[in-house]
Amino acid sequence: MSIKVDHKKCIGCKICYNDCPMDVFTVGDDGKPVPTYAEECWHCGICWMDCPKRAIDITIPASFW
Repeated sequence: MSIKVDHKKCIGCKICYNDCPMDVFTVGDDGKPVPTYAEECWHCGICWMDCPKRAIDITIPASFW
């Protein structure tokens, strides 16, 4: 998976959920975003840039280049 949410840092604001142009995230039972469709991620970084707690980690796969 190339995108991860650190649920210890995440405050459940859902900014990443709302901002993602590819709808990569769903909301888990705890009210925090889960990257359910990580394979659809464009690696644009919007979720990472907008996260107030820097709870998003994006790893660009080598096959992307």
